[in-house]
Amino acid sequence: MKVFKKIILYSILLISIVACSSEPEEILIDKITPSDIIFSYESLSAVGFKKSREYKVEGLTNAVSAYYGFVKENPEVDYEIRFYKSHSDAIEFGTSFAEERTGEDAVLKKDAATWKEGVKDARSCAGNPHGTVSKGGTANIAHDIQNCMHVKYADYIIYGNMVMLCAGWESEGSFRNCQIIINKLNE
Repeated sequence: MKVFKKIILYSILLISIVACSSEPEEILIDKITPSDIIFSYESLSAVGFKKSREYKVEGLTNAVSAYYGFVKENPEVDYEIRFYKSHSDAIEFGTSFAEERTGEDAVLKKDAATWKEGVKDARSCAGNPHGTVSKGGTANIAHDIQNCMHVKYADYIIYGNMVMLCAGWESEGSFRNCQIIINKLNE
């Protein structure tokens, strides 16, 4: 019996150590970071970015190119990345467009968007977050239908001449996903 208690005690101790040591990775990037490197689609492709679509940049003031794609991580992460001629152009011309497509107040309807390309790709589908259940214990079907008007990109960063909209349910998640690409570019 004493051996059994010791095994349980050691197991609990081991689980506690493992649980405490697996803290989330610290976010090391800033919202706006200058860089002397001029990035392009080729820069991203070299680090594993897979293009799903190339957007027309007409209406995206001073943008050189824009892409929707993903990086195969676990899980796969979606991005919308826009390139400008310089870091200052990315800040001056890209900020308002990025703010319009990210966060709680993101514009997800094409007719209301300033730049209409990719609006549909910026949406995410989810069920009713309130999880309503009727008095009989069954789901309220009318309220649990999937809604595809949730924002996919909680936040964005400007890194050099790139404006990166990164998938995430909250800013911290978006920043962490942006950091995946930034880390690969800096390896």
